[in-house]
Amino acid sequence: MRFDERIGGVLVAPRATFARLAAGEARPSDVALLVVLRLVAGELDRFARAVAVMREFGVGAAAQEILMVSSAVMPDVVGILAAGVMLQLFARAKNAFDVAAYAWIPYLAVQLAAALYFSARGHAPSARARTVVECAGVAWAVAVWIVALVEVRKLPATAESVT
Repeated sequence: MRFDERIGGVLVAPRATFARLAAGEARPSDVALLVVLRLVAGELDRFARAVAVMREFGVGAAAQEILMVSSAVMPDVVGILAAGVMLQLFARAKNAFDVAAYAWIPYLAVQLAAALYFSARGHAPSARARTVVECAGVAWAVAVWIVALVEVRKLPATAESVT
C-alpha cells in the first residue's frame, strides 16, 4: 500500500484498510510523520519564536521553548498510546500499536478541517465550537478504532498472537 492509500483508506474505507494494516502493512513512520507535520503546521509561530529566543537568550532558553511547543501534541500521543494499549489488551496482536495509531487519523482530519474553516472565516472558534470539534474528532476516531479492533481480531490467532 502507498502512503496515500494507508492514510486516505482509514478515512474513506476503514474496514478494508485496517484488514490490510493488521495483516502487516502498517508503518509506524506514517503516523509519526503526521504528528510532526501537525506540530509544525499548528505551532510554526511558536517555533519561530524559539529561534528568536535562541538568538537573544541562547540555546538553553530555545530548547526550553521547543519543549513547550512539543508538548502541544502530548494529548495526541497519549491518545494514540491509549488506543494501542486497549487494542493490545483486546486483540493481542503483535502490531497493535501500529494499527491503533492509524485510528488517530480521523481525529487529525477533523482538527485540520476545523482549523481551515476558522482560518478562512478569519476568527478563532468559540469554546462551544472547539468542544464540538473535539467531540466529533474523538467520536470518529473511536468508531474507526472499533473497526480496527474487529479487523485485527479476524486474523488467525497463530499469525498475530504475542508469544
